[in-house]
Amino acid sequence: MAVEGPHGPVRLKWHKLRTQLAEAPFKRSNLALGWQLGASLEVDILATADGRFAVLHDATLGPSTTGRGHVARTPIASMRGLFHLDADGKPDPDAPVLPLSELVAPLRMLPRAPSTNLQLDLKLLKGHALPDAAVADAAAAVAGLEDAIIVGSHHLDDARRLVAAIPGARLGYDPMLAVSRQRALCDPERLLRHIERRRSGVSLVYLRFDAIVAAESQGFPLAARLLDLGIETDAWTVNPGRNSIDTILRTLMEANVRQVTTDAPGEIFAAASS
Repeated sequence: MAVEGPHGPVRLKWHKLRTQLAEAPFKRSNLALGWQLGASLEVDILATADGRFAVLHDATLGPSTTGRGHVARTPIASMRGLFHLDADGKPDPDAPVLPLSELVAPLRMLPRAPSTNLQLDLKLLKGHALPDAAVADAAAAVAGLEDAIIVGSHHLDDARRLVAAIPGARLGYDPMLAVSRQRALCDPERLLRHIERRRSGVSLVYLRFDAIVAAESQGFPLAARLLDLGIETDAWTVNPGRNSIDTILRTLMEANVRQVTTDAPGEIFAAASS
């Protein structure tokens, strides 16, 4: 799914595989649908106690799933039978807590549209290094699907380790954690330099949408300058209900953002197309 912008198509990425804001994340049916439609898709992955990757966003199983406990202290087998919750707190049987390998396995039997890509958003828990076993687990999970894979993370060195283990996968970097720790990087020119020093192999940068809007308001074309370096920009996370959503979307598209992350791609498509 893409919106036609002034500089060409702007992809709409399905944040946590959502097609609607209120639905549970990581629904299997949405993954299958997006894979065949040519969508940009995203799942979050966390290493478990036994060095496997589970498709989860948070450091703890609760309150976003029917489980309890810290992910890093829980083996993958103990997550069997858990489900992600929707906005009303109801478990969704189409959104079980799964190992990465199990979630993506059906994709090998489905036709993939040429423009489809799947971002593995690597989450790391404070005080926990990325184990070699988890790197090997991810590589085995996506074997045969490598050219559809993008590995993105705040933690660039660990994302590089995953990409090295998945030949053909692309590398994405989210510098917003660095921005939160180094306030000087709120200056868009300094942020550009930060990214430029780390650009080797990076094809996509994930920036909070308000950081891009702020750069544009200061007269600094951050997304366009990144394109000059061969790096596309993904603006996260843009959802319905925000004030001035039409203005935000117009600014992002004029700024030469190439992808917008959203939990409601249909609604954002309609807003951006109006």
